[in-house]
Amino acid sequence: MRYRMLFFILLLFPCFAMAATPNDSLSEQKADTTKPWKYTGQYAIMLNQISFRNWAAGGESSLSGRASVDYHLVYKKKRFSFDHTAHLAYGMVGYLHKRVQKTDDKLDLIFAVSSQFSKKWYFTSLLSFKTQFSKGYKNPDFSHEISDFMAPAYLTVSIGFRYKSPKNFELYMSPLAGKVTFVLDQYLANQGAYGVKKAVTDSLGNVLIPGERTAGQIGFNILSSYQAQIMKNIQFKTRINLYNNYLEDDPSQRWQLDMDWNNEVAFKINKYFSTVLLLQLKYDPNTLFPVYENNEIVDQEARLQWKQSLGISFLYSIK
Repeated sequence: MRYRMLFFILLLFPCFAMAATPNDSLSEQKADTTKPWKYTGQYAIMLNQISFRNWAAGGESSLSGRASVDYHLVYKKKRFSFDHTAHLAYGMVGYLHKRVQKTDDKLDLIFAVSSQFSKKWYFTSLLSFKTQFSKGYKNPDFSHEISDFMAPAYLTVSIGFRYKSPKNFELYMSPLAGKVTFVLDQYLANQGAYGVKKAVTDSLGNVLIPGERTAGQIGFNILSSYQAQIMKNIQFKTRINLYNNYLEDDPSQRWQLDMDWNNEVAFKINKYFSTVLLLQLKYDPNTLFPVYENNEIVDQEARLQWKQSLGISFLYSIK
């Protein structure tokens, strides 16, 4: 519970920061006509519904929805700047008279402090945090838990260089980034999920030594984002995060990259409604999937994860 309270406070931080802006002294406001604080945000609700009745080909009636918040808060004064970016989303699908399943769950926060040393380059210290809000299950009957709040969670602290182009392109490169993986659900930690050290058990499966709930790495980190107005009513956004662990014990996996790549194409209908296509690709060497042979699990391997959605969204933007 204390972890949830901490991150709700972090999410409310932009509100407090914006409220504090008018408290600047009158002399400072006269000396600098440019407001140091800038807030931009986009709030979206996506809905999709399908129903069947006397449909020979079969199918399940369902109603799905997804809510998301994306905002960017910037404080800039001379060569110093502070950035806070958040990407939050939660989606569910309900099947008529049957079950409700989670379709999206994302809590992604980034905090950056920068010092500008040239027109487009900054020396930057960055902190990022990723997790999800609620439990996730492999099976529709909720019998196989695979994730939860802070299980996994990823905290990355890094220092590096940031390039900002006036044409909506940013690139951050860090040769030294510390990453901590949290798996605070002991059931998942005992299985060694998401790269933590699994529990030691006896021949009957009884836990002798509980699994560790954290795992640390040191490596390099790259973040990049770009957005473009392809046509008058079509906007494209993309952002990618790459991480490599210098301390990987297995030489065969030493140059495997953690990747999280998000893409969005919005086809604007009018001021408030758009058709939105979302595509996310992920790869994590520590997230393993079973390999089957003759309906039996014979091994585990990392695989490219793929998620796509398309629907009508209500969009509200603050610029």
